[in-house]
Amino acid sequence: MDPLRRARARALVGDLTPEDMPAWGVTALAHGYDSPLLRKLAGTQDEPRTVRDLFTGALAELGAPDLSERQAWWVMAHTYARSIVAGLVPPEEGAELLWQVSSRLDLPPELLGMLDEATDWAFAWEVDREEILRGILREAEELLSVVTLETLDRELHIDREPR
Repeated sequence: MDPLRRARARALVGDLTPEDMPAWGVTALAHGYDSPLLRKLAGTQDEPRTVRDLFTGALAELGAPDLSERQAWWVMAHTYARSIVAGLVPPEEGAELLWQVSSRLDLPPELLGMLDEATDWAFAWEVDREEILRGILREAEELLSVVTLETLDRELHIDREPR
């Protein structure tokens, strides 16, 4: 997933706060992104509204796509699934994050398998926990195969309005 798209999504859903945006700007510069507003963002200690404006402007200068809030939540779903598969977060923690995302997306069919696994992890005491972890990993891999840059703007109920 494109880091600029992910940054915009994180800001839209409140995962990247104005307090964190200057550090994000420093990291972006260190990874080779550059624009006048990005440089200004990386060095700012302004009030939150100004920081958000600099962040939004820097993303625009860098060509980050605009996202609806719904698309932003799908980007987060993809990010969490990728983190599970890459071993960056424990499967049970990633499943909990995806559970939270699914409620924002009106329980889409693409996340129902993950929700089943997360529910089993949270509420079932007489089941094989290792099998549940393997199920979470399988569901995360499936989600990554379904939610891609190409699908974010079409199909998959991604742009449908909640019921």
